[in-house]
Amino acid sequence: MSGAAIKSGMNPADIPVSPGYHRRGMRLVTAALAMLVVGTSYAGFGAAGVNLFGGSVLPGARGRGVYRELVRARWQAAVDRGTPALTVQAGRMSRPICERLGFGYLASVRVFVDELR
Repeated sequence: MSGAAIKSGMNPADIPVSPGYHRRGMRLVTAALAMLVVGTSYAGFGAAGVNLFGGSVLPGARGRGVYRELVRARWQAAVDRGTPALTVQAGRMSRPICERLGFGYLASVRVFVDELR
């Protein structure tokens, strides 16, 4: 995707975010710029809280507030639901953004992959 396809210096309030779909406690949230979906993210809703994970933004759309708006939309869904706790699984690119939004580091998650043959 070319950066020319996306307005620079956009106000995050101008980024349309869809509430996504619900399925077994999961919600997909998408963000669009210039009528093109440029970011997606997931939220897992449980009895004790909501976990935000799986956020990604196309390289040409980064630095314009898309990821922050995806966090905000999922955070608002948690507030609307009356959720007592909100957690995020943030990787190396997302962690600094999440920390600026008020999240703090608690622990690392180690993922093991078993190759299927």
